[in-house]
Amino acid sequence: APVLAGAGGRGPAEAARQVLHGGGACANSGNRWFDKTLQFIVGEDGTCGVVYDPAVIDGTVVAEMVDHALSY
Repeated sequence: APVLAGAGGRGPAEAARQVLHGGGACANSGNRWFDKTLQFIVGEDGTCGVVYDPAVIDGTVVAEMVDHALSY
């Protein structure tokens, strides 16, 4: 579900909060699997992002994969 906008409105900080940890316990944190190597996050409000473990996956590969997904 969309995370409620904070005092600053919907900006980069709110998008980062949604992608990184789901906006807290009263929002979508239960939908985050913090032990997984790669997660694609797509919110109802259009917020989207990728969270990955750089120790397991090369950042270049993830960046190319995200660019490909955004192209289509």
